[in-house]
Amino acid sequence: MLLEVNGLTKNFGGLSAVSNVSMKVNKGELIGLIGPNGAGKTTFFNLLTGVYEPTEGTVSLEVDGQLKKLNGLPPYKRTTLGMARTFQNIRLFKDLTVLENVMIAMHYTQVTHYSQLYSVRKNTMIQKQKCAKKRLSC
Repeated sequence: MLLEVNGLTKNFGGLSAVSNVSMKVNKGELIGLIGPNGAGKTTFFNLLTGVYEPTEGTVSLEVDGQLKKLNGLPPYKRTTLGMARTFQNIRLFKDLTVLENVMIAMHYTQVTHYSQLYSVRKNTMIQKQKCAKKRLSC
């Protein structure tokens, strides 16, 4: 079990944005969440990632082979455990590859990702220069 959500509810005053949602996601599964505007999709993701605290219910994530309850952890601590989100923002770094853009998003987990990104970019540029000198398509 990678992710387990039990009875997740979020009320804003008298309005229930998310009501008693439970789900389990296993390793290797790809899950989609669809619904009309105002259905609570964004609120649900904000609950999973710690932007909002649930009114009721729990969010648990597998960490080191054990389910760890995430309730009460701020987003930055959840990120270090592997739970993060992106926003509907298409302002990517246009000169970077998809992988490199994802690595930038992972920068909260370890500072070493910056050095890894630099290394990847440096090696890519060196390879492109070598190919250009030999007039090869790489």
